[in-house]
Amino acid sequence: MQPLITSLPLALIMLLLWQWPAQAASISALFPAAVYLLLSFTAVLASLMRQWHWLYCVTLLASHYFVVQHSLQQSLAEPVVASLYLVLPVAFTLLWLLLQWQSKPQLLTVQGVSGLLLLASALPVVWQLLPPLTVLQQTVLPLWLQPVSNQLHISWGSLWWMALVACAWAGILSFKAAAITRWAQFSVWLAIMLFYIFVQQPFISGWMTLAASLTLLLSLSNQMLQLAYIDELTQLPQRRALLAHLSRLGRRSAVTMLDVDHFKKFNDTYGHDVGDQVLKLLGAVLGSEKGLSAYRYGGEEFTLVFSHNNHDKLADKLEQVRERVASYPLVIRQQDRPKDSKTGKQQRGNSNGNKTVHVTISLGCAVRQRGETTKQLLKRADEALYQAKRAGRNQVVIAN
Repeated sequence: MQPLITSLPLALIMLLLWQWPAQAASISALFPAAVYLLLSFTAVLASLMRQWHWLYCVTLLASHYFVVQHSLQQSLAEPVVASLYLVLPVAFTLLWLLLQWQSKPQLLTVQGVSGLLLLASALPVVWQLLPPLTVLQQTVLPLWLQPVSNQLHISWGSLWWMALVACAWAGILSFKAAAITRWAQFSVWLAIMLFYIFVQQPFISGWMTLAASLTLLLSLSNQMLQLAYIDELTQLPQRRALLAHLSRLGRRSAVTMLDVDHFKKFNDTYGHDVGDQVLKLLGAVLGSEKGLSAYRYGGEEFTLVFSHNNHDKLADKLEQVRERVASYPLVIRQQDRPKDSKTGKQQRGNSNGNKTVHVTISLGCAVRQRGETTKQLLKRADEALYQAKRAGRNQVVIAN
């Protein structure tokens, strides 16, 4: 699903160029001003959100578009243009990969500003310093620049380069967490590479840069949603998302409040790092349960929302959640604890001197009553939670 979302701007623009060329030509009259305007808007939004990574990306896109507008708008028969046609996609790809996997300084520092200026000037420097490669032009370029067909002006060199880097990127995505940001980075790169494949089509550089910028905007919007609604520690939706859900809750529904038993004691005994481990554990368990929506209410409190009010099903599911948390062996993180999850799973059953603890939770559930507001429903679920705690903890109470 994520690749489809991030590639949507590129797909729509390609569809426009293919199905409605007349309309696309009229829009192209706004280039390059419209492209620079969209890039500027994306840069301002990234700055306001303090998402410096995306600001670096926009800077590289703008620098590439500037060089293309002032250098590749001539015949590929020109030696320098032909050489630049081969060098620019390589330089852009290397810089783009470096941007994604190299840690970058915060922009509001001397190092950050210097890095941004260096990135902005990298491709223009390549353009200005690239000498005519006469030997390369005479031997290699004629074959590489020969079109595959008269309809598609695609060079063999472009196809080989595209295939090589796409395979490498696919491998990276398969081993790394393929979050929507990774797919967005790939979609931006693909849009720029498509320019070099269809380089002889008019205004193609503007359209592909437009697609890349829209992809960045889509990724920024997703990050805004994450910051507003997703809890960073547990990766569960937080209270704002919960209240939005409760506002559209049906009459046949139920809400459960739960929290960790003796959570303060965990923090005092083992430290806040272990407390964070406990909350991450709960986030993983609750987030993977089917038939409910889990939210982090605040602190060590969580909320479960059900779209039915079947008492037996509620009791069975809540008991299942309680048992699953109570039976999970939590190994206290040591300084020499393996960082990768695979090794951690292998060592989970063998403590090797590490302390293993078990976490318990108490749960209070309230079924929605006729005419009851969401505030009243949450209050009754909270009262049921305290009943479970007073009754000895590590149990489920469903309010009458």
